[in-house]
Amino acid sequence: MRSAVAVAVLAALLHLFGEESLGPLAPLVKMTPVAVLAIFVFRAPPTSARRLAGVGLTLGSIADAVIEFSFIGGLITFLIAHVLYIAAFVRVEPRLRLARLAPVALWAALALKVLVAHAGALAIPVLVYGLVIFTMIWRAAAAMDAPGWSPGAVGLAGALLFGLSDTLLGYARFVSPLPASAILILGTYWGGQTLIAVSFLKRS
Repeated sequence: MRSAVAVAVLAALLHLFGEESLGPLAPLVKMTPVAVLAIFVFRAPPTSARRLAGVGLTLGSIADAVIEFSFIGGLITFLIAHVLYIAAFVRVEPRLRLARLAPVALWAALALKVLVAHAGALAIPVLVYGLVIFTMIWRAAAAMDAPGWSPGAVGLAGALLFGLSDTLLGYARFVSPLPASAILILGTYWGGQTLIAVSFLKRS
């Protein structure tokens, strides 16, 4: 397990600080951290929610490579991964818990208004993707069972980081460049994926 974690961390650092020197290996290196998370989830005792999360992580890893060649292709692959996360969180907590939707809806309204307005020809794909990821955040919030280091709280923290990463990515791509954008976007992304994986590993 420690060696796999070391490989994931090394791959993340190589992508952040040595991507230009990796040549054709760059997409493979980029997808490694989340692929390792997927392996951890699949190696745990299987449950329906855990399997869905594992497939979501696998698709997230694939999307990391696809987006290097096609932004819209990566967007579609990530969208499917989020649908699987939504299904996994719903398996954990099927109740709507609409009160937990309110702050997520506010964030979605503010972020998507800006991003869609600047996305040009990609306005509709960005809107659809945004609605899906914010739905994922809502379902993670609905599944939060207790504060602290509980599976639900960890999953919500992961979903929030993932949403922050995509918000920053959209802003940097469509609105205005951000200082240290790669570190900010990928740091929150990998952190989010890690916490989502840990949340399903912690569930019985």
